[in-house]
Amino acid sequence: MRKYNLSLLPLLCGLILAGCVASTTTLTPPPPKVVPTPQVVPPAPAQKLDDIKLVSAALIERLRGGRISVDNVTLDPNGQHAVGELEFNYDGFDVKNVGVTGYITAELAPGKIQAMLEGVILFKDIINRRTGVYFCTQYIVTQGHINITKSVVAGIPPDFPRVETFFIPEDKFKAAASSLLNYTDYYLFAIENAEPMSYGEGESKTGLTGNYYIMTFCKDRIYEEASLNMKVTEKPFGAGKTLADAISINDSGWRILIAGGKFAPGSSRYKFYVGVNYKQDAGGYLPEVVVGEFHNTKREYNPQAAAAQAAPAATQTAPATQAPAPAQSGEGPLALGQQYLNPVFPADVEIIQIRLKDLGLYTGKIDRDFGPLTRKALDAFNQQHGLPKGQWSMGVQKALFQGTGQ
Repeated sequence: MRKYNLSLLPLLCGLILAGCVASTTTLTPPPPKVVPTPQVVPPAPAQKLDDIKLVSAALIERLRGGRISVDNVTLDPNGQHAVGELEFNYDGFDVKNVGVTGYITAELAPGKIQAMLEGVILFKDIINRRTGVYFCTQYIVTQGHINITKSVVAGIPPDFPRVETFFIPEDKFKAAASSLLNYTDYYLFAIENAEPMSYGEGESKTGLTGNYYIMTFCKDRIYEEASLNMKVTEKPFGAGKTLADAISINDSGWRILIAGGKFAPGSSRYKFYVGVNYKQDAGGYLPEVVVGEFHNTKREYNPQAAAAQAAPAATQTAPATQAPAPAQSGEGPLALGQQYLNPVFPADVEIIQIRLKDLGLYTGKIDRDFGPLTRKALDAFNQQHGLPKGQWSMGVQKALFQGTGQ
């Protein structure tokens, strides 16, 4: 299970664990020498399943605004609870998975069990937005009734959020702007009015003119401490003259980035490149990563490719000979962009460090940490190749591993 960088969780879990002790000290204790150690007993399979289902359901309904109660489950009004948000609820989001990461029980008295449950809940809605939360609860089970005494829920920030970009004619956007009130309104409008990025037989791939708005939607929920920005430049990978910096709309963690100008898809005169950068914690040590790279070149419509994309199962049965062979170009999957190294993961950082060390740019130990020495070496490489400093992207990766066979 990956550990999430949630600074409040250790404190909150500590409070919950402390609560487990406090609940047993309200009774008159026996002499110190004969105080029994609380016995941790595994619950019966049926009881464990019911507990997890009922407690998870109660937390989910609480996140959705608490309008629906769960039978045999109550949130202790005198307890400590940090569940739910003032400006956002998960109404309209389906639960895709509930993962249990911890479950501990202790028998307080015959027929009375105290339990602590922790895990994650993953949500998804009809337009394929995703978000997840971590939860930790303490509750007491007495004769089939569950009383939740402590509960906390915290959002899980994504490591690599998904983004989608659309090109919208200026006149259409201005005509509809006043009626677009939230993320869903903007997204459905973009789908219906975006300029297609492919051209069919007899259609021109160039020649479009006029002003367009570039709209990028983040499909994963990100939080206040994160930064997400979009820049339009003359050259790929954020290089060259900056043509526009996007404004940001934040709808309770759902981000939209918008930039306007002479950004016609397929234009042979105005070439431009769009880069979307993300940093999980603007003040943290993790690097800024490029989560989206787009350009205005239209591609020829390929019915077979479109069918394959619509039915991914068909591509799994295709003969292996149809897959691209790296050996033909002499480049490996890292240089070709078939695999992405994410500096969030130590194993990926190790590969980056080894390559930078081979180039004589990294002089530290291979410690699998994307620290100051690694970032300094990467900045030196980027500067040598005309790439932006302080940035890791698929374009940087391709340049770094070019000619290595990796």
